[in-house]
Amino acid sequence: MLAPETVLQGRYRVIAQIAKGGMGAVYQARDLRLRIDVALKQTLFNDEAYRQAFEREAQILARLRHQALPRVIDHFIDPQGQFLVMEFIHGEDLGNQLARLGRRFASPQVLPMVVKWMDQLLDVLHYLHTRPVPVIHRDIKPKNLKLTPSHDIILLDFGLARGGMTISAGIDGSGTRKVYGFTPPYAPYEQMRDGDPDPRSDIYALSATLYHLLTGVLPTDAMTRMASLINRQPDPLRPIRSLAPHVPEGLAQLIEQGMATLIDQRPQSAREMREALHRLRGRPVGMKASAPIQPIPQPVAVSAPDTTDTQPPSTPAPTVTPSAPTPTPVGTMLRRLVTGSQVRSLAFSPDGNLLLAGYDDYTVGVWDVSRGEQIASLRGHESSVRSVAFSPDGKLIATGSDDETARIWRAADWQTMRIIQHPACPIESVSFSPDGRYLAVGGWGSAITLYEIRQDSIEPIGLLTCPFVHSLSFSPDGLFLAAGCYDGAIYLWRVADQQALEPISGFNTFIYSVAFNSDSAIIAASSGISIRLWRLKDRHPLDTLQGHTAPVRGLAFSPRLPILASVSEDRSARFWHIEHGQPLALTLEHSAGISCLSFSPDGQLLATGAHDGRICLWQAPIE
Repeated sequence: MLAPETVLQGRYRVIAQIAKGGMGAVYQARDLRLRIDVALKQTLFNDEAYRQAFEREAQILARLRHQALPRVIDHFIDPQGQFLVMEFIHGEDLGNQLARLGRRFASPQVLPMVVKWMDQLLDVLHYLHTRPVPVIHRDIKPKNLKLTPSHDIILLDFGLARGGMTISAGIDGSGTRKVYGFTPPYAPYEQMRDGDPDPRSDIYALSATLYHLLTGVLPTDAMTRMASLINRQPDPLRPIRSLAPHVPEGLAQLIEQGMATLIDQRPQSAREMREALHRLRGRPVGMKASAPIQPIPQPVAVSAPDTTDTQPPSTPAPTVTPSAPTPTPVGTMLRRLVTGSQVRSLAFSPDGNLLLAGYDDYTVGVWDVSRGEQIASLRGHESSVRSVAFSPDGKLIATGSDDETARIWRAADWQTMRIIQHPACPIESVSFSPDGRYLAVGGWGSAITLYEIRQDSIEPIGLLTCPFVHSLSFSPDGLFLAAGCYDGAIYLWRVADQQALEPISGFNTFIYSVAFNSDSAIIAASSGISIRLWRLKDRHPLDTLQGHTAPVRGLAFSPRLPILASVSEDRSARFWHIEHGQPLALTLEHSAGISCLSFSPDGQLLATGAHDGRICLWQAPIE
């Protein structure tokens, strides 16, 4: 075992061990050169055959490019073992979520999300299995799956925790020994009998994982099922619909076919199974998404000066000095803040002097805007921080996390004032009312909780029923609360009496962001690559804004102009003039997908947060 603070190759500083098995371990580490967290996968084989196999495997994995796979950054052989360096994915894996939340996934509300993950995983399996040197994963299970901030799935290879496995990449030439492992409830019979790797083995493991998610019941292992088959006894695997009647019959049959004990009875490829899934969903069966990620085309953008990265407190930050007394051009990047973790949420303080940032590493950063320094780090959450907010008087901070809590902090000393438990409800959004009287908290539950803030106490005063919530927003006049929800609708309530109003049905799938303009006359929402606007008083649709080429994760109206800002996974921030629904000739380019944004209270600055851990401060349109 490597001790914390051990430095390998003069570059990777070990933080903590996160998995262990008979073949080695996985560590969270810090790349001192790139200043990012990485995963170090250590294997302990020392003979020459394994050393050669390891190097060839690392070279193959380093060439993989798919949105559902972590990137392989480096590999090396050290006296302490052989190491694969991969992108570190923060957050809780699905295995832990299943253990902690029980049958949370086995519900009609979550079914579309599980189907989405099924589609994404079949896509990545098709990609892996059709490489020039095919890659067979051999250990697909909930423990090896994590969710991105947008609830997309990432397939990991952390199987060392249960006896060890390696990705089999077809590299074991003549005479090279194989090293395989498996996790019984998810492994097919041929793998448990040490058979040769086959893409249909991954199909079984994926199907068994989906069975567990959809039913909340661990599937019967393949060895037991085969014994029953040989003895001409009924299959002990209970049908999906007997455990989860809400699962459509066609989908249940497809997953059960993927779990066929005999390999020839399964779908013969991930592509074939994905095409069957798309037919069930009534969608095209093309495989465009299976191609490697291509560089994002660079639209015309306003040039930005070459700025210096600003580091957290451990590294002194350079001072931004205007090069001339003339006004700063719109779209100029004024500062870039490097955080070291994916940025999930942003919020300015009411005076605009501070910026809150919720991170994937479970912390909240407090940044001094003028100096570009992180002045505090709020710790206490036990999972990713998805939402942050300042109270209108600047005295309180609210944060919401996947750990099923909302926390209230005092801004005077950055100490926790209150921890609010929301069992079985990871928090997606927190929002203060403009007068500071109310706090709304919503997420993966079946209702939003409305709290009243009374001097030093915070008391729940109502539950506002709606599907899973991704985004909450009070109207600037304080009269309404809006929620962008999982079913593609915007739910609305009058704040004064908590009366539910007629929802606005605008999309076919979940809404990422919802926002009001400054005079509370217009409401905007994003879903997929589309943005839509409605007039609030009569729900009349005004415009559909198109231009982004990937999901639009965040929206914010300028507090001083009729302009809407949007940020997207396509690595761009865009501006739209809402009076005529046209984009401004201004695109703010980023080095990674963007997850969140916030206007400063005076409308002068726009802050954007990205998956590469960088926060950018831009000169916003002001006239």
